[in-house]
Amino acid sequence: MNIDVSSLQRRACGASSFRDILILFLKTQLSALFHTLCVGTKRVERSAFILLFVAINSNLLIAQPLQKIYSDLDNATSISVTQNSIYVVEQGQNRLLKLDHDGQLLETIGGKGSGDYQFSKPVDVDATNGLKIFITDFNNRRVQVFDRRGQYLSSISGRDSFGVNRRYNPTQIALSNMGEVYFVDENARYIRHFDLDYNLLDEFRISNDIESVDELAVSSSEIFILDRSSQTIHRLASNGRYEGFYPAEEIRAMFVGETGIWTASSKKLMFEPNTGELQSIEFQQSINPIDLHVEREQVYILTANELFKLSVPVR
Repeated sequence: MNIDVSSLQRRACGASSFRDILILFLKTQLSALFHTLCVGTKRVERSAFILLFVAINSNLLIAQPLQKIYSDLDNATSISVTQNSIYVVEQGQNRLLKLDHDGQLLETIGGKGSGDYQFSKPVDVDATNGLKIFITDFNNRRVQVFDRRGQYLSSISGRDSFGVNRRYNPTQIALSNMGEVYFVDENARYIRHFDLDYNLLDEFRISNDIESVDELAVSSSEIFILDRSSQTIHRLASNGRYEGFYPAEEIRAMFVGETGIWTASSKKLMFEPNTGELQSIEFQQSINPIDLHVEREQVYILTANELFKLSVPVR
């Protein structure tokens, strides 16, 4: 098969991305390729079969290279992204960073201590409803709540309706679509569930099938737990009943969205839609993901020291 490279180069000048160039190539060359395979010469190039197969059956997401948008983090542990901002827990500095979507620092909240606006070993953040920011404050045995301007609102602590101190040790946290709060009470191995006013609705013991709770996510009907120790993503019903698991070999970070589950290893990003086949992106460099978040067509991947952004048009 002969390819008119100069013609393709001229037409590709107006293409805005590698995806556009690939589509252009397929449109201009696929008919000739099909003719070669079906009615052309007896000797068919192996590459022609490969190209046709990829064009029809590819499960690769088309993405730009990883873009580093923030560095020099001190033991970052969690990320949450809203329509306007990025929130990063920097545990080594006992603070929360607020960035714009390009990684420019807008504000910091915290510093070591036990008062309002202070943290002692913060672990996780969830700001996905865009109105309130929830940060688990492990050593202070509470979850601090801020508004989107960074103003302190209240704390969810271990005091029940009878005034008895329950002494929570909160680690991973997730909000439901209704704004209800779920967090892991690590030392007790419980998940606590609170209503919009932070009243305890339910609590259930974490199954012995789960070795470690490294990430927590909540959908409309299920709870997902990333267990790095057993390389598994566990599925629970909303009342804590164990329902099953997915193998998660080498998976270091997880994000559950409305359309499916995103996971990241050191070498690639994967997306398993609710309907359809698994799609993946190979990274051009090896990283060690701690957490990830997807906002529209932007994927934000956090390591202990750096924050990366990846543009991913999902097919």
